[in-house]
Amino acid sequence: MKLFTRITNYQRLLLSLIVIHVVLVGGCAIRYGFAWTEVGLLPAGILDWQYGNFDAFRVNPPLVRLWATLPLLTFDPEVAALAADIDPRDRLEWTLARSMLESNPEAAHRWLVLSRLFCLPFTITGMYVASRWARELYGSAAGIGAALLWAFLPNNIGYGCLISGDAQAASMGLLTLYLFRGWLKRPGLVETYQLGLVLGLTMLCKSSWLILCGLLPGLCLVIGVVQYCKRNRDMGPQKADTMQSRIRQLVSLGSALVIALFVVNLMYGFAGSFRRLDSYQFISKTLAGSDDWQAYAPYSGNRFAGTWLGRLPVPFPEDLVIGVDLQKWDFDRERWSYFRGQWRNHGWWHYYLYGMAIKLPLGFWLLFLIAATGFLLRASWRVPWQQELLLWTPMLLILIGASLETGLNRHLRYVLPAMPFAIVIASRAFRVFDVPHRTLRPAVAVATVWIIASSLWIYPHSLSYFNESIGGPYRAHEYLNASNLDWGQDLPYLRRWQQANAEKRPLMVTNYLHIVDPSAAGIQTNGAVPSMPTRRNHRTGSSTPQFQPGWYAIDRETLLRRSGEYQYLRQFEPSAWAGYGFQIYEISIEQAATLQRQWLDTNEPTVPQ
Repeated sequence: MKLFTRITNYQRLLLSLIVIHVVLVGGCAIRYGFAWTEVGLLPAGILDWQYGNFDAFRVNPPLVRLWATLPLLTFDPEVAALAADIDPRDRLEWTLARSMLESNPEAAHRWLVLSRLFCLPFTITGMYVASRWARELYGSAAGIGAALLWAFLPNNIGYGCLISGDAQAASMGLLTLYLFRGWLKRPGLVETYQLGLVLGLTMLCKSSWLILCGLLPGLCLVIGVVQYCKRNRDMGPQKADTMQSRIRQLVSLGSALVIALFVVNLMYGFAGSFRRLDSYQFISKTLAGSDDWQAYAPYSGNRFAGTWLGRLPVPFPEDLVIGVDLQKWDFDRERWSYFRGQWRNHGWWHYYLYGMAIKLPLGFWLLFLIAATGFLLRASWRVPWQQELLLWTPMLLILIGASLETGLNRHLRYVLPAMPFAIVIASRAFRVFDVPHRTLRPAVAVATVWIIASSLWIYPHSLSYFNESIGGPYRAHEYLNASNLDWGQDLPYLRRWQQANAEKRPLMVTNYLHIVDPSAAGIQTNGAVPSMPTRRNHRTGSSTPQFQPGWYAIDRETLLRRSGEYQYLRQFEPSAWAGYGFQIYEISIEQAATLQRQWLDTNEPTVPQ
């Protein structure tokens, strides 16, 4: 009881927001079905524990899936081990997923829920660090504001409940930069060890955070040089002392990087560590070389062969290097991207900026605008430039790097690690509650209520959130696709719809997450929704679809297929929705006959005149 009385009002409020966030994320974790990458990550994590190798799902480092599947070891889960293919382009994880779902159709979803809930410490850590960083920079109100934003932003809820690694990497990236901030003030032995340990764990969450190996020394150098020039304009003994302290600081940072590399290699058991760069056979255009590059087997190469760089050892384990190459290959090969109703085989530089504009609550953008205005107009809202640099640099690097990678525009989750820094920056707007500012207080209060109401209105379908500027999630398919809207997570909602509408038969179901059989999810189907091939995609000898009356349930990702074989359903209005992923159409006898005639008219052979 005495311990509770020593807790301040700030701590009580922060704890309450953490509990609310945990309830919201946990609720989604229980309700959602498998999201696309989770069907591969779950069996890959189990095999990682059982066999100690990381051949499966090389495109992602193993830390998150290892942590997520740790509690499953108590159930002794059975996942059939498969021989790894030599070619990394043959993704072993999808074969593992099919095997797991066939042999464990009922247990697989329970495993998934437990794994998701076990990952809650990641989002709690990120929320606490964001609040603490904001409080140290902008005051107590900003600290609560950052926690509130973290708790209610739909992306944090929707992705925070998955084991895909994106939200976990976002939290760990923020923690790394926060520890780096403390290390800059006091680069002692304990701080150096902590920074190195967390940096290594962060890189093991998402390979995109490998940029920290260059970003942290770069920030340290820029800050050190500027401070050195400001403090030592005159020659004297103090100048030499300052130079020595900067050198010691760089040596200390080098030690942290060595610790981080040790942590990364230790996770992989030092398998293939320190191989020569020219000993790899790469498949991506970037690493293999652009001369006569081909996306598919058996092409491979190494642009570093015969150069001095090729003789250097790579300080990373083999599977991590292969995973980075595989991820780059995924961007280099021809991939079609969808944006604002248009398909094309190269992306748009503004894809992620536009996506964030419509996927984040408008109230958040209002807070961000208020924070930026306060920074420009009020000196009391500003913090030292070094502190601003530590927030803005990683956020902008992530956004710019993703925007330049136009080979594939598909998932806004690729820029999710930038969001924690944006949250801390936006929390500056809450300074209006610490200092007198009658004009902006109502605006900040309205923006905050707007965020909470907008997020809770769509909950628990937070992954499908789109703001009011485009009319919410019902029109989202006109702008974005894939994990931004429908990542396969709504299959349980289709089961609930069927249970509530038992008389609506027959039910045909098509879901783009085809690895998960609807029957395994408890859905009784009468086959798949028939497709209507167009002249563009019709194959000679393909069977004639049989359109029959009934209920057609199809997810929006499949409806958006570039081939267009399900676009015929657009002429009808959906009779019902299952979540925001599945649209359900009631097809009458007359409509089925009309569809059959439409197919015959479209695909009848042309008679030469």
